[in-house]
Amino acid sequence: MNKEPKNVALEAHRGVSNEYPENTLAAFRAAKELGYSMIELDTKFTADDKCIFLHDATLNRTARLADGSELEKETRADSLTLDEIRELDAGIYMGERFKGEKIPTLEEVLDFAGEAGIPLKFDNVLWSHTPEQREILFSAVESSDAVCGFTCYSIEQVKALLERLPDAFVHFDGTVNDESLSELAKLVKPERLYVWMRFDNATTSWNTTPPVNEASAAAIKKIGKLGVWLLTKPEEAERAKKLGAYIAETDGRLRP
Repeated sequence: MNKEPKNVALEAHRGVSNEYPENTLAAFRAAKELGYSMIELDTKFTADDKCIFLHDATLNRTARLADGSELEKETRADSLTLDEIRELDAGIYMGERFKGEKIPTLEEVLDFAGEAGIPLKFDNVLWSHTPEQREILFSAVESSDAVCGFTCYSIEQVKALLERLPDAFVHFDGTVNDESLSELAKLVKPERLYVWMRFDNATTSWNTTPPVNEASAAAIKKIGKLGVWLLTKPEEAERAKKLGAYIAETDGRLRP
């Protein structure tokens, strides 16, 4: 059983995304500077199969043309080449001080994380990529100095991940029950296993999965580390601490 942490570690959701342009190096650097313990981030692939970081399927919400104007039509990340995407501004939508921020590449972020010594958690969107694209991601991680974990929402995905990367950090956010926890305990060493459940608050109310409670928290802590998402208030962090959460995801409204 894992020892209860003195304080709940905090993971920066898409970087410090409440004040900085999400999924950019600016938001990731802020996470390191402010003392977050981990960064959660979302992968996408371009038309020429380059791995970048972006949450939405389209670029419209967070990207602008070089002059700051919005994209005229709905534009998917995989409809543009990397060179075309790098012409866009990924920062100005959050304010003039971020003008010129670019959508980062996988290599840029891995270099940053390796140098900064801050672990990365890749969102489960990675399982929507083709096998060839996942191989691009996994190969780049293998050749970097960054500490990386990968989110899986099924036991089958955990098995596939460990077949490719036997020593990977596993972040499981699928159904939590006796059967899934038993399988996870067989597959993943406790020190490399995070099991995530949603925290019952307004930020997660859109999600229909059961929220963490005392019973599920206790069961998770027997086999690995408990992670909870998405917290925004100090009192929520206190409740998470009482549940024995090891780490909590926040968009930056909670500070280390």
